[in-house]
Amino acid sequence: MPDYVPAIKGKMGDWVYYVTAMKLGKVANEVSLAADVHKAADLDDLIQREIGDRVQKEMVPYLLNQPQHFYGALIVAVYGGDPEFHAVNVAEHSLLDDDEKHSYGFGLLRFDGSQKFFALDGQHRLRSIQLAVEQNPDLRKEEVTVIIVRHDNTPDGLARTRRLFSTINRRAQPTRQGMNIAIDEDDAVAIVTRRLVREHPYLGTLGLVKANKEGLAQKQLPPGAKNAAFLTTLHALYECNYTLLRSIHGGIDIDESIRPSDEFLDEYYDYVASIWTLIFQSCPDLQKVINKQMKPGSLRDPKADGPQSAIARPLGQMILSDVISAAIRQNQSKEEFIQRLFKETSMDMADVPWVKVIWNAEGREILSGGARRDLVVQILLDKFGLKTLKTRKELLLQYRNVTQDKKVKLLRERKVDEASENEEDSSSGE
Repeated sequence: MPDYVPAIKGKMGDWVYYVTAMKLGKVANEVSLAADVHKAADLDDLIQREIGDRVQKEMVPYLLNQPQHFYGALIVAVYGGDPEFHAVNVAEHSLLDDDEKHSYGFGLLRFDGSQKFFALDGQHRLRSIQLAVEQNPDLRKEEVTVIIVRHDNTPDGLARTRRLFSTINRRAQPTRQGMNIAIDEDDAVAIVTRRLVREHPYLGTLGLVKANKEGLAQKQLPPGAKNAAFLTTLHALYECNYTLLRSIHGGIDIDESIRPSDEFLDEYYDYVASIWTLIFQSCPDLQKVINKQMKPGSLRDPKADGPQSAIARPLGQMILSDVISAAIRQNQSKEEFIQRLFKETSMDMADVPWVKVIWNAEGREILSGGARRDLVVQILLDKFGLKTLKTRKELLLQYRNVTQDKKVKLLRERKVDEASENEEDSSSGE
């Protein structure tokens, strides 16, 4: 049975393409994944597995729960169907010359009904549409833009289409996370982070967050005069806030793909803002910044004679956010714990627990690595008697291995712990 599709005809390179709007129900029923392009079962399985997690966790809920959902165009190849394009003349269009009036690219694309579509670009979107319309049939009436290119099911045609598939997916650049933080209107953490930059009495009013292109692209702050006024970057602040929000309501998961209500956004903002206010008010180093006695850069300048402050570095901020979040989830009062954290923990990078783990005191440089960062978090949690991912014996052994210091001890100072550590010393061969 013939199938007529309203379309706009275009040409780029040696590809002729057609742009149309297609019902989601038709997309779900008639457009397949790109297995026909590569003809390899193992590769097909790989694509299917890759598509599965992201589609189920993020994209299907987005279509089902976000009223303002919107997808960009799918690019699909068609073979079979004997497609014919019938242009519509626009003779009365005053802006077109005589030649253009008869080649204006709007018309009807006719198929004989035997056509087969498969996605060259947008396979995640396609799969999410297929799953979402099963759960909500009303979505079948909605439309998405589809760009159709013709595929010839011959060896040469297959090679040509495969090359287009590869080019589209290799050349396409996803939006970087930093840019997502700057523009995303569904991700609650991004929304809260931007609001902190605008409104927080310290982070915002004092202009302490580097939120330009560099601040979007990187978490850390390279040394130098141009970064001296900044305490952190927008990217690092986002990561800290993501961690801190995990402690709200005892560990709620924040779905980045669905915008919460304004009420919840206000609650999230107030919660995170209160933690940052407590951090500024409890940390002596940040008091110097608030009082304009020194710029944040002076607290982390490797060439300066003074101490290097962990709180002035995004890495230190992320570590402390991990600790604070874990403490709150273990039923610690955020006010009391944050005050105690900064009262009882040195922020000097040349002091424990930072030195030899994430800080090389001799070279005055950061020692990078996720395992080192996690070790500092666990040492601080142990210091305050909180649950850790390792036993004290395992934690002490890792601490000594990383620092190459067989005499270094964990930071908790209680008689029962001293006995425990002595026992740990003897068990480690000392």
